Amino acid sequence: MGDEDLQNIFCPLVIRLAQAEWFTGRVSACSLFFHCYSRSNAQKERLRKKFMELCQEDTPMIRRVCAAKLGEFATQLEKQHVIQELLPIFRQLSQDDQDSCRVLCIESLIPMAGYLSKEENRVHTLGSLLNAGEDKSWKVRLCFARNFAMFAESFGRDITDNNLIQTFNLLLNDNEPEVKNAAVVSLCKSLKNLSTEKICNIILPTLQSTVSDGQIQFKAGVGLALCEMGPMIGKNYCLTTVIPILQDLLKDDNSEVRLNVATNMHKLANICGEELLGTTLLTTLATMTKDAQWRVRMAIFELIGELSLAFG
Repeated sequence: MGDEDLQNIFCPLVIRLAQAEWFTGRVSACSLFFHCYSRSNAQKERLRKKFMELCQEDTPMIRRVCAAKLGEFATQLEKQHVIQELLPIFRQLSQDDQDSCRVLCIESLIPMAGYLSKEENRVHTLGSLLNAGEDKSWKVRLCFARNFAMFAESFGRDITDNNLIQTFNLLLNDNEPEVKNAAVVSLCKSLKNLSTEKICNIILPTLQSTVSDGQIQFKAGVGLALCEMGPMIGKNYCLTTVIPILQDLLKDDNSEVRLNVATNMHKLANICGEELLGTTLLTTLATMTKDAQWRVRMAIFELIGELSLAFG
């Protein structure tokens, strides 16, 4: 649509829907503000105010849609309106009685955090995100765990290292297995935004203490995460802490866990050097060449080949 048609036809349509008697019209309007705001010129203020009103509706279905669209709508607003008008609404929705609304609100923080500067995030959105990581509802904590890598990217390394990592670490030991599994998957994606100090002193001890009690998916995720963090934590930690955990996982009852470790363990060869073979790993690998699962046996032979190439 041309700008004139959008301002004379589409924007009034959005306003009419937002004022509809039935909630279905108001729900529909929530998804349309994003598409017309930037070109609405004189009607911008009216659209903003109407969206704010919908965010505070008594009907939970309307609040949920507003929470879901809050982030993308924020990217269309001028910074001053985001900070002065939208962020108070965001904080209100992030504490909504409905956990589904809180989940959608935290998901909306992903585009919003990318739009705001790191300092603006520190001041205005960090507190809500930290609260979500310790929310009483496991669904909200799951949302934090699943999206941690994107939050770490948006908030930056300093805030992630000094604030987010402590909350994220709790989720690696969460009572809900689904939350733990999501957290360990996110860990691999967020390593670049974590310092070596925090990985060694916070994350690694948690993985060491929780891996034996985890489900299959969690154990497999821990195996991959340990192999990925090898280059960051250095030779000493790899030999004294990581390799013993991986050796235990290579003996796990589940073939998927054994396979995941065997497939990724070659990443530690250049870090540990030939001292890797000074551990009992060689004996473990020799035993696993007779594993009951052919995929595991194939992965072990490939790992032995990789180690041979690495060590000459």
